[in-house]
Amino acid sequence: MKFLLRAQNPYTKAFLFGALFLWSMCFLVLGSSSTHALTVDEIATKVQDAYEKTANIEMSFSQETYVELLEKKVKKRGKITLKKPGKFRIIYEEKRGRHYYSDGQKLWIHQQGDHQVQELSLNGEEIPAEALSFLTGLGNLKREFAVESVDSKKWQGFNREKGSLHWLELTPLKKVSHIQWLVMGFDPQSFLVQEFYLLNEGGNLTYYRFDEIKKPSQLSDDIFVFKK
Repeated sequence: MKFLLRAQNPYTKAFLFGALFLWSMCFLVLGSSSTHALTVDEIATKVQDAYEKTANIEMSFSQETYVELLEKKVKKRGKITLKKPGKFRIIYEEKRGRHYYSDGQKLWIHQQGDHQVQELSLNGEEIPAEALSFLTGLGNLKREFAVESVDSKKWQGFNREKGSLHWLELTPLKKVSHIQWLVMGFDPQSFLVQEFYLLNEGGNLTYYRFDEIKKPSQLSDDIFVFKK
C-alpha cells in the first residue's frame, strides 16, 4: 500500500530533514591538500569546488541525536549511496530502521517490517529549501549560508572524535529555515567531511561521523527507486 505524505508530526519531520540534510552535506567531501593555514573563505571555496566536481559517493555513517521532546539521545548507524543530480539511498541498519530512496523526482520512505511506503514529491513545499538546493545539484555554500569560524561557546559539550580538523560554522541566510546552525569538521589534507553537528528548528542536536568513503565510477539508477 502506498501513501502520499502530506503532514508530519514534529519528530517525523525532524527525522526526515536530518536524513535529507545528511544527503546534501555528504557531497561536501573532496578537495585538494594545502600547505598553508587557510582562511574561512578559502576553506569554503575549496569545499564548494569539491562539491561541484563530485558525482558519486558511497559511505557509512553514525548519527547521534539529542531529541528535545523525548529528552534522550537516539543513536543510529547506516550506509548512504549518492548520485548527482538528486539521487540517493539511505539505509539505517537497525531492525526497524528506515530506508530512504530518491530518483531525483520522488522520495520514498520505508520502515523495515512495514507493508506501507510513504511517498514525497521533491518540491519546495515539502522538502526544506536548504536541502532541496543541494539535492538538485545547484547548491552554493556561500549563497545559502553565512560561513564563519566556530563560536567558542559551541564547543562546550561537543565530543569531537577526530582531531586536527578544519572547522566551519554555517548559519542559514534565509529567515525561515529548518536549521539553526551547522558546525562541520574537514580533514586538513583531504578536505573530507569527517564529522558535523546540526541544530534544527526544534532544538534537536545531531552529530554525524563519516567512514569508509568510496567514489564509484558508475551507479545504476535502479538502486535509487523503491521496490518491494
